[in-house]
Amino acid sequence: MEITIKSGQELSVEAFGAILDLDCKIYGNEVLTNQGMALKRFVKFPEGIIAAYTGDVLAGFISFFGVDESVYQRAVSNQEYIDDNLNANEVVPLVKERGNYILILDLVVDEFFRHQGISKQLHDQLWVYLKQKQNQGFPIERVFCFAITNEGCKSMSNLGGRAIWTRNQATLFELDRELVLGQL
Repeated sequence: MEITIKSGQELSVEAFGAILDLDCKIYGNEVLTNQGMALKRFVKFPEGIIAAYTGDVLAGFISFFGVDESVYQRAVSNQEYIDDNLNANEVVPLVKERGNYILILDLVVDEFFRHQGISKQLHDQLWVYLKQKQNQGFPIERVFCFAITNEGCKSMSNLGGRAIWTRNQATLFELDRELVLGQL
């Protein structure tokens, strides 16, 4: 199976619609806010989605955002699960010569395409992006995410993630910055 990776400006608003549909297929409609927050975040930080296709079919995606440091602090200190309560004003562009915080919001692979290396390819593309940004003078301070399934926890642990806390079936992971940036 040949996989094509598309990201950022290569993705249209229509492609984003298919990404939302896949997210709903896997996690249910309750993941979406009625304020259209997901689209607002995508428009503000379009490079934050990397999608895998086989032919014209969306096989999976990973979404991530540069976020204000306060989002990280809220997650760690308040043990708050950050998902669709991430507001567009908390999504920030990466800044040169200042520590940047990256929140991996979603990793979704269609059930039909699981166990075929798509998740690894999506992570690898994210690491390439982050390393390029780091090399361009956008220092990556922290990379963090939440896992809400056993598979997600195992995946984050395999990627060198350190569990910070677990509550209500959500685990906050921080990925080792050196491991992430040294993946290439």
